[in-house]
Amino acid sequence: MLLLTLACCCGCPAYYGFPISAQYPARAALPDQVEDLSLRQDDRSAETARQLESEVRKEHWLAEDTFAGVYSTASGKRVTVFGGTGFRLSPESDAEAEISRLTDRYALEAPETVDTGVRGRHERCAVGRSDGSDVVVCTSVDHGSIATGVFTRLSVSDSADLLDTLRAQIVQPERG
Repeated sequence: MLLLTLACCCGCPAYYGFPISAQYPARAALPDQVEDLSLRQDDRSAETARQLESEVRKEHWLAEDTFAGVYSTASGKRVTVFGGTGFRLSPESDAEAEISRLTDRYALEAPETVDTGVRGRHERCAVGRSDGSDVVVCTSVDHGSIATGVFTRLSVSDSADLLDTLRAQIVQPERG
């Protein structure tokens, strides 16, 4: 009986609390380079980033920090990434809500659930269209942040992998 009491009193809070403490708080900063992607600094890209960052702030008003940027490769692949940091109690429903919010803008098809391999992190990806081109939109949410990417010239699985790579470079958990 003592073991059961200890498991319930200590094990359950630790199991559910660990992802929260590992993922929150977090800070965000856009690196100039991620793999073969370079952060674009031209006026149009900067304006797009400002607009997206403003939208993130409006949609996620409890966000502690927001970020947005446009990356590209020499071959013309383009990635737009945006999101914010701040405590999120329900990352799974937040991921679903973010994809739903972007469905009309990008004419998204039914979203796919992506296994992140990280407890407490939930990801959804969907195929859509933007400015006459096919895109993949992926959003990844954990207890400390939300990151969304719009990818051109990539498959769903490649987009999900690249979002994970971008997220690892942009969002850093703050450890005391």
